[in-house]
Amino acid sequence: MKTLLLHFGLVFCALSSLQSRTWTEAQTGRTLEGDFVSVQGSAVVVRTGNGGTLQLPLARLSEADQTFVKEQGAAASKPAAVKTEEKDDVKQQLIGTWDGFMADSDGSKHGDIRLVITADKITASNPQGNREMGAGTYKISGKRIDATGTEGQFAGKKYEGIFDLDSKTLKWCSANDNPNSTRPTKLQTNPQAGQFLMVLEKK
Repeated sequence: MKTLLLHFGLVFCALSSLQSRTWTEAQTGRTLEGDFVSVQGSAVVVRTGNGGTLQLPLARLSEADQTFVKEQGAAASKPAAVKTEEKDDVKQQLIGTWDGFMADSDGSKHGDIRLVITADKITASNPQGNREMGAGTYKISGKRIDATGTEGQFAGKKYEGIFDLDSKTLKWCSANDNPNSTRPTKLQTNPQAGQFLMVLEKK
């Protein structure tokens, strides 16, 4: 125990001249300067003025330092929560019935299509005669959308795509079910690459 206390004390004394956040040892009042990096187990990782890092036992730090570390941890977790909220918001915008067309490489209309999108399923049909074509599940990540067919002509097939959602207009460009097709990088039909674009309006 004395060895640990001595080591901790030497660390605080040796680094007292560095310029950054001031950390305080609760028991002795010794301080050091260093930037918060992360928490690893029961220790806080601090970057010192020479670019190196130290692990300081969190339980030995002042109450103010411990509160600061907790706040930093909470702040670090917020971006993930925001991303989840954004993803949920996009999914809510996708839910509904979309009518539109398959586009040729020059953007001209190739054929009609209707998509009915729920929270976990997409059903495709030809609005002319309301003929159902098939259905599948889907996942979104950023501007990517991946669909997996579960019914009809799409059953067992996977489609990797990108999309753009602007108010009530949805542009969805996807690779077809050919294993050699790759996810598009542009919202444009490319027959040679096995990529097709749908342009849809929400009803």
